[in-house]
Amino acid sequence: MKKIAIGILAHVDAGKTTLSEGLLFKSGSIRKAGRVDNKDSFLDSDKYERERGITIFSKTARLNYKDTQFIMVDTPGHIDFGAEMERTISVLDEAILIVSATDLVRAHTKTIWKLLRKAGIPTFIFVNKIDLADISKEKILENLKKELSKDVIDFSNPCNEDFYEEAATANEALLNEFLSTEAISKDNIKKAVSKCEIFPVCFGSALKMEGVDEFLDTLNEFSEAKEYPDTFGALCYKISKDKNGNRLTHLKITGGSIKVKDLIKEEKVNEIRIYSGDKYDSVNEAFAGDICVVTGLKESKAGSIYGIEGSLHETSFTPVLLYAINYPKHIDSVEMHRMLKLLEEEEPTLEVSFDELTKDIYVHLMGEVQTEILTKQIKDRYDIDVTFSTGKILYKETIEDTVEGVGHFEPLRHYAEVHLKLEPLDRGEGLIFDSSVSENDLSLNWQRLILTHLHEKTHRGVLTGSPITDMKITLVSGKAHPKHTEGGDFRQATYRAVRQGLMQTESVLLEPFYDYELTVPSDCVGRAMLDIDRMWGTSEVTSQKPEEAVITGIAPVSTLNGYAKEVRAYSKGKGSLSVSFHGYAPCHNTEEVLRDKNYIPENDVRNTPDSVFCANGSSFIVPWSEVFDYMHLPLSYKGEDTLDLDVDEPVSRNKESKDIFLSTEEVDAIINKTAYANKKKDQMSHKGISKELLNKRRVGGRSIEKPVIYKGTPKKEEYLLVDGYNVVFSWDELAEIAKSTINGAAGRLMDIVSNYSALTGIKAILVFDAYKVKDHKTEEIDYSNIKVVYTKTAETADHYIERYAHENGKKYDIHVVTSDGVEQIIIRSEGCRLISSRDFKIDYERRSKELKETNFGEGISVSHDE
Repeated sequence: MKKIAIGILAHVDAGKTTLSEGLLFKSGSIRKAGRVDNKDSFLDSDKYERERGITIFSKTARLNYKDTQFIMVDTPGHIDFGAEMERTISVLDEAILIVSATDLVRAHTKTIWKLLRKAGIPTFIFVNKIDLADISKEKILENLKKELSKDVIDFSNPCNEDFYEEAATANEALLNEFLSTEAISKDNIKKAVSKCEIFPVCFGSALKMEGVDEFLDTLNEFSEAKEYPDTFGALCYKISKDKNGNRLTHLKITGGSIKVKDLIKEEKVNEIRIYSGDKYDSVNEAFAGDICVVTGLKESKAGSIYGIEGSLHETSFTPVLLYAINYPKHIDSVEMHRMLKLLEEEEPTLEVSFDELTKDIYVHLMGEVQTEILTKQIKDRYDIDVTFSTGKILYKETIEDTVEGVGHFEPLRHYAEVHLKLEPLDRGEGLIFDSSVSENDLSLNWQRLILTHLHEKTHRGVLTGSPITDMKITLVSGKAHPKHTEGGDFRQATYRAVRQGLMQTESVLLEPFYDYELTVPSDCVGRAMLDIDRMWGTSEVTSQKPEEAVITGIAPVSTLNGYAKEVRAYSKGKGSLSVSFHGYAPCHNTEEVLRDKNYIPENDVRNTPDSVFCANGSSFIVPWSEVFDYMHLPLSYKGEDTLDLDVDEPVSRNKESKDIFLSTEEVDAIINKTAYANKKKDQMSHKGISKELLNKRRVGGRSIEKPVIYKGTPKKEEYLLVDGYNVVFSWDELAEIAKSTINGAAGRLMDIVSNYSALTGIKAILVFDAYKVKDHKTEEIDYSNIKVVYTKTAETADHYIERYAHENGKKYDIHVVTSDGVEQIIIRSEGCRLISSRDFKIDYERRSKELKETNFGEGISVSHDE
């Protein structure tokens, strides 16, 4: 008996569950065919599915018919659960696509068809609800040929001359056979079906059991079993939990066999289950072609590949909306995050993320129905009531031009340099990683490691910090040190090279689009098309009847969301809207999005474009725009977007790290770059700092700029925040004291800041790091007229200051004393004023001198400076 894993797929409401029940009943697998409206169907057994009347989770059923054993895999039809459907396609030998005779080919039907063709899955088409159709079979076939493939053929009577004549057009061999014998053998037609050269079409009414027997006969006669290798192979397409909480790994065995107690990647298989609906049989061994469930695997995930055979196709159904989860205050945020990560194992597209600062938890979802189901899952599994914020669009970014990015990571006794060429690809191609480096220039092990680091991270763009897509990233050169290079060094260099390349070139903001099909009464066509135009969509009337019209096109998810309710309102319930994910395209309102996001790429320390170099025994950070002056390897690609610097050969530098203070002009230039002048339609560029600022003359490591001097009466209450240890090690006097006693230097600075506060009338907060002190909580003490803060464990002074500035920047007039370049940019972006450690020293000494000269010093301690 041949074994066929066959999936059943359809647009929502096409009758997929009803046909599944009919096939199971007619084959004798179940005694009674269930119904969706009766909530007793064999496969839609989950309570959420029965409540909604839709398939949410993929499930398997076994049916034997004549000489074929079908492993039937039921898949979700709603777009919100399209990712589950798509993962299932990877384990199919064949597919059944259901088309409703009343709706014909809809937007989601086309999406499913494209996925099946991409995966090369032989497909049988069942046209359901033929009893309700108001058009002929010929018209239906015409629609199928137009919308799906010219190779769809009516198999209602696969033995007459018309059938043979049409089948003969599939390939030359069939044509020659037909011309010679005026017939074609079933075996040759079966081979054409298995090669996706012919797509059989059958008609019927699943609800009335009409045409179901004939369809089973067609499946049995024209299905061809797949051949598998003897070597073990398997792929995991799903993770779930049973009623007892056991972790289940759903596998398609793609070669050899697997037994209980076998080891898979050093994990032991405890049990093998063969499911049919909710029930299962425990078996000792599963063979090639089987779809089974195993227990005992803790590290498996959807997409895991075992052995040598099989691969999962990259999912096209990526979530398009970001939601924040609102959970009860008494629930620990870390524990809530952990529980959601367990749910993410079952639905990988959730991509649960946690903001450590705000304690907010975010998930990626497709729409309202998935949100509703997730809410119920969390309640049932963890007894926690949650709500969701309004969904926000998930944007992506790509590039317009080719560029070479350089990343260098060289702290003391570490070393790695990576050069990557970033090239734009067509929409929808995703990310492709490759290497063009010879093994003579960089060992293959290092090259593989770099490619692994490219794969492992979600790389962020520089416009909004959204994931990048549609580009090829090629390793073009790299360098390791024979003694000092470790694996983590190439990770850092690789990440920085990607980011440095993005900072140089034109970036394009992308947003998700839907394919839509809008059915409205004929008198509403004008209104509908005006709406679509207003929503930045395209529209075309593809079907026109006296009473209704069908409009199709694409439109941004951001504008089309919620429009279905509006359609029902103005059409008085007669209109309908169906959508399917189209893909990503240039954003229709880029400038508005960038203003709303206010993303400053230089501030994103987790995705820094800067490099780390070493000289004279100490390491120092080199801004991304200056990396070409320091890199150790020459550029491999020179395009028009490369910064206009002399980079034919790397420049040998022997510079010591110095206290570099960015002027207000420079910091503002960085910040203002996030406004991104609209250089081309539908795209915004980010090209970093201007050449004038890059070449600006510096004296002693700092810009030529007058010290900041506070004058006049402030409109808002003024606060001075001082990064304590940054100042200590920036002033020669304090640094010298610190060599003997760091506490003595800190105490000296406390006196200085206290005096400065008295001199200026500005309230001062002096912040010291205590982030390395175990179990230390934030400590605030009053010292004379100022407040001294010692940060908590794992929090640095600059993080404390950044948070304070963010929370109070609009309330107070805040001045920050620091020479930390990254911190300066963040502080400036919050609307605060900057003063370097050196300028603070100059201003303090000037004020102390003026005070002594004018004898205004009574009651103010200035003896420390005499």
